[in-house]
Amino acid sequence: MDSDRVRKWTLILGENGTGKSTVLRAIALVTAGSEALPELLENPDAWIRIGSETCSVAADLVTADGEERHISLTWKRGQSIRDIFDKNRGTLDQLDAALHHTDRNYFTVGYGTSRRLPGVRSPAPTREVYSHPRAARVATLFSNDAVMDPLGTWAMDLDYRRSRAGLDIIRNVLSDVLPGIKLLRIDKEQRELLFETPDGEVALDQLSDGYQNVAGWYGDLPYRITETYQDYRHPLKARGLLLIDEIDLHLHFLWQRRLRQFLDEKMPNFQILATTHSPLTAQEAGEGELYFLRRPQAIAAVELEHYLGAPNRLFTHQVLMSAAFGLDSVSSKRVEDMRKEYEQLKEKEGTLRAAGKKRMRELAKQLADLPDWSHETEQDRRQTALLKDVEAALKSAKQE
Repeated sequence: MDSDRVRKWTLILGENGTGKSTVLRAIALVTAGSEALPELLENPDAWIRIGSETCSVAADLVTADGEERHISLTWKRGQSIRDIFDKNRGTLDQLDAALHHTDRNYFTVGYGTSRRLPGVRSPAPTREVYSHPRAARVATLFSNDAVMDPLGTWAMDLDYRRSRAGLDIIRNVLSDVLPGIKLLRIDKEQRELLFETPDGEVALDQLSDGYQNVAGWYGDLPYRITETYQDYRHPLKARGLLLIDEIDLHLHFLWQRRLRQFLDEKMPNFQILATTHSPLTAQEAGEGELYFLRRPQAIAAVELEHYLGAPNRLFTHQVLMSAAFGLDSVSSKRVEDMRKEYEQLKEKEGTLRAAGKKRMRELAKQLADLPDWSHETEQDRRQTALLKDVEAALKSAKQE
């Protein structure tokens, strides 16, 4: 949180294995409360790094009144859940006091990369992997067996309770997030939602992976919110925290650019902490909203670094070539290999035989036909140079 406002968006980048998913799970863990904690912390030793004997998870929370609360959990290898409870009693009592006042405190919903819908046509109701509501809201972050609440089940329940108005609620929830299609009706006999698409009337489980992915987690999300805030006239305007791993999973790049605006409009008071691998998603971040995880050396601990500047004011290739992604070029691997080969031949030009000189001429011709990304405007060059100067100055200050 900044001094004068709550940061609505936080995006985290990082190579595979740097711990992006662990960050989200740790946040879900420290906001769960003691009743939900045993389900989420099923195997405490799995949280402890290989070669270490202890683990610690800590967070600073700020209430709506601006009151700061420090929450931390610490445990040792081999400790039982009861041992962990005893060791962290002070922290858990502090958090539980807030949750017993109202379960809406620290309202958190989370989605992992394995988020999926259950069998849409299955007649049997879906069972939650976790029984406690606060654990169930973040289940897919912790368990690959967890499934989201069936959108069709929620739609039919609303239709039963509110008739036509219930279906209108679902239409409003899904409007704008599924471009090119719209919810048409409910087939109650087949227990499925039918959508109007350019290819005709299509059931939810026959839509593309991208449509199903978004319809799945964004159908589950308002269900979780409205069930908790039933007395609110506009439940989606409630306060809460959304954790989502690889927020752009399965999404076409046009959807990636729309998703942020959609969530801002639908849930104006939610804080959103998400991970991504996409430069297009990262490019939508404003100043102070983008972070990246990386290892300075192969065996070094992972460090969380703040992206300098505002990605949403840069070209996509500038974001890609920043420290957050670490690319040296926006050219393809093949083109990079051609350039390296040409440079190597150029260094030996004086001693090259006929075949080498011929290959060098071929490479020069091929490279000359490629687009030149160095043709930037003067403003582009100044902005890139400024970002490099700032980055160098911060690294120098850190070393001192």
